[in-house]
Amino acid sequence: MAAQTTIASAPLANYKGVPDTFGAPSIGQKIRAEQIRAVYLYSPTIAIGSLVAAASLLWVVRNDVPILFQLGWLVAMVAHQGFRIFHYRNYLKANPDPTEAPYWGRRYIVTTIVAGMLWGGAGVLFYAPDSVVQTYLCMVLFAVASLSIQALSIFAPAFYPLILLTLTPFIVRATIGGTPHELALVVPTTIALFIGLSFGRRTNVSGYESIRRRFENLDLIVALRRQREIADKARMQAEAANRSKTQFFAAASHDLRQPLHAMGLFAAALTERIHDPEVLNVVNSINASVDALEGLFNELLDISKIDAGVIRAEPTDFHINRVLDRLRLEFEPEAFEKGLSLRIVPSGQVIHSDPMLLERILRNLVSNAIRYTEEGGIVVGCRPRGNLLSVEVWDTGVGIAPEQRERVFEEFYQIGNPERTSRKGLGLGLSIVRRLTNLLGANMNMHSIPGKGSVFKLELPRGHITHRKNENNTNAETHALDLRGKLIVVIDDEGAIVEGMRVLLNSWGAEVIGSTTGADVLERVHQAERLPDLIIADYRLGDGYTGTTVVEKLRQALDPEIPAILVTGSTTPDRIEEAKLHGFHLLLKPVLPAKLRTLINFKLKRGAD
Repeated sequence: MAAQTTIASAPLANYKGVPDTFGAPSIGQKIRAEQIRAVYLYSPTIAIGSLVAAASLLWVVRNDVPILFQLGWLVAMVAHQGFRIFHYRNYLKANPDPTEAPYWGRRYIVTTIVAGMLWGGAGVLFYAPDSVVQTYLCMVLFAVASLSIQALSIFAPAFYPLILLTLTPFIVRATIGGTPHELALVVPTTIALFIGLSFGRRTNVSGYESIRRRFENLDLIVALRRQREIADKARMQAEAANRSKTQFFAAASHDLRQPLHAMGLFAAALTERIHDPEVLNVVNSINASVDALEGLFNELLDISKIDAGVIRAEPTDFHINRVLDRLRLEFEPEAFEKGLSLRIVPSGQVIHSDPMLLERILRNLVSNAIRYTEEGGIVVGCRPRGNLLSVEVWDTGVGIAPEQRERVFEEFYQIGNPERTSRKGLGLGLSIVRRLTNLLGANMNMHSIPGKGSVFKLELPRGHITHRKNENNTNAETHALDLRGKLIVVIDDEGAIVEGMRVLLNSWGAEVIGSTTGADVLERVHQAERLPDLIIADYRLGDGYTGTTVVEKLRQALDPEIPAILVTGSTTPDRIEEAKLHGFHLLLKPVLPAKLRTLINFKLKRGAD
């Protein structure tokens, strides 16, 4: 489900009561009506999800909570969801215009307040000290809060009461308990609450502007039909709207990755602090959900940008090795972790296409190949085909049956995953591949034999560059490596991320020197009386510094051969070339803990060799 944008404190007073031409509703009324309509349309999904979560919760607490409490709460929950569907059907039947929308908005707010009280009440009524129940209860409430961010954030007066009423009672109750286990649950739940509020706040203003721009564009279209003389002004405002969308998605790809990055680190760190087997299983489920949320965010953001027309092909002539080298940097550690061979065949060919879009296509194809290959490996290369070049990805995976070869390009369709297990991906990779291939105007061919493997071939025109760069392709022998006894330096201007990384790496056995600037690292290294084995640095640091600059200064002062990882929210060509020049590997935010550990092991092993 695509995350929705919200409106919190953006002032509607500037538009409310200002009618459009011929007495039509004002822009403010249209925006509010659109927000209310969006949340009503989610009602069936929310009702079904709430009942499933309620049933699951009652099954877990059946032996720990009095039956009267369970029955009473269940009756209230079923009645509330029935009332929600009743409201939903009445809303569709009424099909209110923008002037009638506030009445329906008030009814929906009351519905969400009641829902928040029910879930918040569950956090108190079903709380069972010294039991795995409280951990499962925490997970359910976290899931409800996450669903509310996705489904209700478009209408802030409904979103904020629900998330506050859902999580606050549980936080208070666990804090009162005061045991180490209860306090361990308070920390991630409180973090989740503030991240949810922060996420809503960030998307409020952006979402408001996006909706407002859309209605302004529609109004301009009507105005153009009436008055041809304002065509120039309308064109300028339409271009401004497109720039606004581009800026929004650019901000989303960086700013919204930050809280997801921190949340993933803390969720993984919680795993290392819990030792009870039953509780650990539940916490592992939380981590899997966080990983799925991060992956879904990245893929949905790509699809949203393509469908919104923000992404456009900008063909140019370039050496295909530029793209192949970046694929090697990104996927060598992942293939190594799974025990597969990844062969990137170097090529001196020059291709005419959009290098960024081509890289996205190949990244999704290689990622899918690794995911669906258990033995053997993957080969990526480029070969001439007459006046064209064929960029190909081969694998020895499960293959694709003939009747599924069209369906694999549909959204959320996956082979051999009817239960929708997020460990096997989200089913969006090939859908993005098809969209980007169409943007390039290229031809994609697929051949597959079930049980043997698949090959995807992308045909693109040749380019013309007279000078070729000398490019090297090295294969690294990779093996597992223990982190115990390793000293790792972490540099990030976000203190929460430094702390999350410290806790996570400590739990893996590593000693950590954390810094928000890098200025104090040398002194602390001298105090430790040993050189660091690895440096992990965020690219964007404070006061105009970059992670690349700070790492190079540390290398010059300590040892030029210290391996380093650069964490960034951007995959621009300049960033990747900069990493390649300095021998870094890139990690794209939000960082998945499993991928982080794989890359750390890979870098340490290469450093040891």
